[in-house]
Amino acid sequence: GDAGRPSVMEQPHLKVLSPGDGVHLPGPGDAVSMHYTGTLDDGTVFDSSKGHAPITFTLGQHQVIPCFEEAAAVMSTGEHATLVCPPSYAYGPRGHGAVPPDATLTFDVQLVKVAKPSIWSVVEQTTQAGLPAMQQMLATFGLGPPPEPGTLG
Repeated sequence: GDAGRPSVMEQPHLKVLSPGDGVHLPGPGDAVSMHYTGTLDDGTVFDSSKGHAPITFTLGQHQVIPCFEEAAAVMSTGEHATLVCPPSYAYGPRGHGAVPPDATLTFDVQLVKVAKPSIWSVVEQTTQAGLPAMQQMLATFGLGPPPEPGTLG
């Protein structure tokens, strides 16, 4: 009785509307800024960054739905696309706020900016690695300005 169920896990689908610069491609640990508008199957907008600052997240840190991670990893700065997210890459059986359970979501996304990790975010991640790693890193990067209080994390 598995009729009608897809045999392969549905993948997110990215349809490029206008290409990006092809140069600034995000990698793991990069800060990615995206504008987005999310709609349900019936066209209801459930979330949007329009009129606000873009969403910014660190690639590979699971701060956003997997669909956004997958899309950002293959987009470049300035790229504008339609992103279709199957439930397994979005909010799944639990749903989320205005998103019903097992909903396929469609996002209009634009990659606004890709920023390499700052020395301070790297310090935060490698402090556990001990002093030698720290010294080596400081030798590699040099020091940038310290962050404003409360901006880390």
